[in-house]
Amino acid sequence: MTTISETSTPATTDSQTSAPTSAAPAQRRSYLPAKSTDRRPVTDPEATLREQLDDQRYLDMRTDMGLQYVDGLRIPSYGDMSVPGYRMVPVNVAREYGLAGLTEGEDPLEEIEIDEPTTEPVGAVDGNSVPTFVEGIRGQHLFDILNATLLAQLAANAKFDREQDPINWTRFYGKVLENVGFVVPEFSFFGLRSKDARFSMDQAVLKVIAAILTPTQVELAKASFDALQSLRSDDRRLQIFRRNSSDNRSGNFQISSVGESSAGIVSLKLNAFFFKTDEQVTDVLWFKFRSASTTLQATRTTLVLNDQVYDRLRQSILDKLGNRGLNFIGGLELSDV
Repeated sequence: MTTISETSTPATTDSQTSAPTSAAPAQRRSYLPAKSTDRRPVTDPEATLREQLDDQRYLDMRTDMGLQYVDGLRIPSYGDMSVPGYRMVPVNVAREYGLAGLTEGEDPLEEIEIDEPTTEPVGAVDGNSVPTFVEGIRGQHLFDILNATLLAQLAANAKFDREQDPINWTRFYGKVLENVGFVVPEFSFFGLRSKDARFSMDQAVLKVIAAILTPTQVELAKASFDALQSLRSDDRRLQIFRRNSSDNRSGNFQISSVGESSAGIVSLKLNAFFFKTDEQVTDVLWFKFRSASTTLQATRTTLVLNDQVYDRLRQSILDKLGNRGLNFIGGLELSDV
């Protein structure tokens, strides 16, 4: 059993050596730019959402600002493969090279009804993220989360090097989500350390996510790991996650859980992980990292979706993404939990 403990080591903001840093006082950092630091911190996302929903002028203002923001947002173009972290697996290329995972019926997302609640949990690969969706989330909300977080990933990729500057990348990722209708608390970054000579990343992840996920959600995350690991090595979904979660000796990936309350409030429990090591990493979740030469950091928080704002931005977001959703997103069949 891998032993993972959280440390107060502050997360790095730029490229540093892979050796673990010495302990230092914990630092709380906001992803917001300096000019916005007077914004009231979000301590209760659902309470903040209720305040927003009660203010029609605020909703109209957020919508107008969101439309302008999405219109001016830069994401990598299809030919811009030099952008760090922009590693899509186009469907047409996947078909040309015979990658698995494209046969009709293999992708559970194909069965999701937009206007109906899901009847069973669903997993997905979404660029560098592996989200799971609990049973009962409305189909439209499921796809809204996939598309919004993909947009945030791509925009952050165009702004910062995902592997070498993951902290600023994550801050900007949160800024994008806030601008398209999410209530986003500040991100607090912390270090992770193992007492064992080597540790498996999936065990470190489970240690972190258990702090904000329910036991059922943790089991769904485990099921998504199993589903991903069971795919053929040439499966398009596995290739998407491999290509977007790590790059040789560094990486940046997310494991999240999405649910919907009886009141229709959609929550995204986000867990993000960044690492640097001195070995070439293959499959990040199951790679045996050497503790002495690996720096591992994380952040976790809960976001909620203001769907009254997002409803009015949805088409602009889809237009901005084009068919990138087809190239970065794939569903995972989860075993019974």
